[in-house]
Amino acid sequence: MFEQQDDRERAPQVSRAMTLGILAAYLVGAFGGLCLFIVLGERAFGIQIASAITYTYFVFWYVFFPTRGLLDKYSLRNEKVQRQIPLLLLIHSVFLILIFVGETVWFSMKPHLPSYWFTEHGKPVGPLYVFGVIGSVTVVLFIEVLISRRILSRSLRESLNESTSVPLSTDKL
Repeated sequence: MFEQQDDRERAPQVSRAMTLGILAAYLVGAFGGLCLFIVLGERAFGIQIASAITYTYFVFWYVFFPTRGLLDKYSLRNEKVQRQIPLLLLIHSVFLILIFVGETVWFSMKPHLPSYWFTEHGKPVGPLYVFGVIGSVTVVLFIEVLISRRILSRSLRESLNESTSVPLSTDKL
């Protein structure tokens, strides 16, 4: 992951079209996520469900497509990437459970928190509480993305090493 920052000549290049496409996908995801939070927000576990859907959407984009600082892209057509999908789904399931439980705990703590967590200078905007929930989900998202990208890069690197290694000859001279 960090090796590509030292070796600028070999770093993958991202075209303007791909950059615009990824930006459009992020904006669609952000708007769709906002709509989900509005629609599901008042239902039981609605925030957690909307968070899980939006979280999954952004994890997919951050893992498989290049972003600033993480320029590697992993094609779902690649056989080595396909072999890692069950492991990535297991990891994603664990992180989704972590987020679901974490948000449920955050929401159950709400009545027991001091009032300054929900007001800013007498105005009920809830900055500390909201930023705490959003911040913790964001940290978990990037931890999962880094773990998943590391697994994929190792898998591709190992397959590259296997294909470039010369098999030893068992013939005697």
